[in-house]
Amino acid sequence: MDKQIIISIGREFGSGGHDIAERLAKHYDIPLYDKEIFEHVAKSGDINPDVAKFYDEKPLNPLFYPVSMDGSYLPLEQTVANHIFDFIRQKGDKERKSFVIVGRCSEYILRDNPNMVSIFILGDTESKKVRIMEKYDLDEKAAINRMRKEDKIRKTYHNFYADGKWGDSRSYNLCINSSTLGIEGTLESIIHFVDAFIEKL
Repeated sequence: MDKQIIISIGREFGSGGHDIAERLAKHYDIPLYDKEIFEHVAKSGDINPDVAKFYDEKPLNPLFYPVSMDGSYLPLEQTVANHIFDFIRQKGDKERKSFVIVGRCSEYILRDNPNMVSIFILGDTESKKVRIMEKYDLDEKAAINRMRKEDKIRKTYHNFYADGKWGDSRSYNLCINSSTLGIEGTLESIIHFVDAFIEKL
């Protein structure tokens, strides 16, 4: 692709956001950064990838962490987040790479990059519940609890580091309900939107 294009995907748990991100990356033949980001962060930040994965998108609660006298101590959540944000800036703003990235406040971190299009994918509770039950082999109650827990974690993490609120339509170029058209229909709609965005670059 001649023009740089960065597609930032925010998502509710169970909305199919990761599946859609994978298909967008394949469609535009550009890298996807989601779980793939851990190896890159481990190399640049000297952090074990399993540690980075464990603390990835984990909200920070300063009440539970001691602070060194000189202010130099950083909890692992903060350290991992900093390395991930640095990686996003490096790829997007310095190297001018094209890619799809899932979560991690990317629409905020790259807010000044004119080649970034930000999308938030949500869904109806019923359809998200069914998808979670099938994907993770959970019963109805467990699926609903998992959905609420994961979304709370994502919201808390995002709102700690970013100015805009997680899922607030004013923070994104496009918000779309995957339950309305299904995964395939949602993917096609996003592609039309991104293609129009690219044409204006």
